Amino acid sequence: MKKLLALLLAAAMTLSMAAGGSSSSADASAAAEGSTAAASAEETATGSENSGRTDLVIAVDTDYETLHPVNTSMSIETNLVNQIYDTLAIDNPDDPTGDMIPRIAESWEVSEDGLCYTFHLRQGVKFHNGTELTAEDIGFSLDLCAASEYQGTMVDGMDHWEIVDDYTINVYTATPYAPFLRSVVDVPIGCKSYYESVDEDTFSQQPIGCGPYQFVSHSEGTSFVLKAFDDYYGGAPAIKDVTFKVIADVASMSIGLQGHQIDFAEVDASVLSTLEAAEGVNITTADATTFGFIAMNTQVEPYSNVAFRQAVNYAIDRDALITAYLEGQGTANSNLLTPDREGYSESQTQYTYDPEKAKELLAECGYADGFDAGTFIVAEQYKLMAQIVQADLAAVGITCELEILEFNAYLDKLMDGDFGMTCLQMALEGDTQQVSLALTADYIGMANNARWSDERVETLFQQAVETVDEDERNAIYEEIFTIVQDEAVYCVLYNPTMLFASQEGLTTGTIALEGYYYLQNFSWN
Repeated sequence: MKKLLALLLAAAMTLSMAAGGSSSSADASAAAEGSTAAASAEETATGSENSGRTDLVIAVDTDYETLHPVNTSMSIETNLVNQIYDTLAIDNPDDPTGDMIPRIAESWEVSEDGLCYTFHLRQGVKFHNGTELTAEDIGFSLDLCAASEYQGTMVDGMDHWEIVDDYTINVYTATPYAPFLRSVVDVPIGCKSYYESVDEDTFSQQPIGCGPYQFVSHSEGTSFVLKAFDDYYGGAPAIKDVTFKVIADVASMSIGLQGHQIDFAEVDASVLSTLEAAEGVNITTADATTFGFIAMNTQVEPYSNVAFRQAVNYAIDRDALITAYLEGQGTANSNLLTPDREGYSESQTQYTYDPEKAKELLAECGYADGFDAGTFIVAEQYKLMAQIVQADLAAVGITCELEILEFNAYLDKLMDGDFGMTCLQMALEGDTQQVSLALTADYIGMANNARWSDERVETLFQQAVETVDEDERNAIYEEIFTIVQDEAVYCVLYNPTMLFASQEGLTTGTIALEGYYYLQNFSWN
């Protein structure tokens, strides 16, 4: 159940900036406000006039629902938790697969049998209420995470923990679990005494962390405010006051950036050219393991036929789709893995645009004269992607009629297996083992949108988590994804490029994989 909710919501999280440039007319008032901002742009500070500022205004396209450290379900919530809470360690944003950067934990070691992880904590780390962090808070946070329906997978493999002293904790797994270290160090650490002194709603809506920023206020649907925590163990941040403004409309957000009323925002590809031409606005990109894809229900004909699924893979012009749907801001890819993830190999089958090959395969399946696929369901957010896919399929003889659904109604059909084909985006970030949720029997009706399973793959994924040697583990993953590619389980289309706009003079540091950012790295030149 934990993984079900986590991955369903992971799919939903990719919607916000993936609607092909769509915007909501319901945000007319925000647009009007943005127009006013643009009109007064010449009165605002730009470029060198930003020098010395200690405030920051960030635009986001949606409000948050919770700031519970391990019950988040949206990217905005994750980004806020990254500022308010801290973790034992973090991945290096410049080298995500390299050595991790110590945070609350100064150091750690793993026992020879791979069952005990010992973390040595910094002394003097304070929560925002002045309470000093100890090993009790680490153990409490791990248990809180284990009970979460959202982030529970972060501590998969954990058996129990044991406090050695105030600044040392041993965390045990029952069996060797290779992904454990990189996952467990990423658990946000909450304050045990605060949790025990307030109700659940207060804990979630008035958070107390030990991160570089502390919560100030929240105006629902409008804005929220953070301020620097000057007693942060890593040093007081340069940016002291941060205001997040909720602007759901793509055009309004762009106008605010052009008018220099917004300092930083993730932006949609549809406004990229406008912002690139705007004076005093800089564009930064970030990579994502998110993937756009066609899912075929392999439990029904003809999608149970490997050759038919291969035909669909060859039928799609991925480069043209990226140009039309993502304004060119993406990378064509037919593999569930991005090239930098463990298990990816160039030797694995790569599906490229080959309509003649697609027709040959369809003929082998008995569909030389074409195939009527009936209804192709799609969430309204992915209508444009579906229309492009529909045209490519028709060109090789596969016809279908789009059924465009509200997202929750769409999810109901997807989870129930009430479909033949569909297309959407999903994020399965982190260790390659996370991708097993899209490929194993336990998650059919959840993240396994193809409703596909294979005993060989199930066994290999289990072997992978028990294999500590990195080279051996990578070889297992390569074998898995060679099978998956040969079987054309999914028709993967692209990995999107994430786009961020900022005002001239703002230094942000590296925007990490999946678009996560850390405000303590921000400063005005």
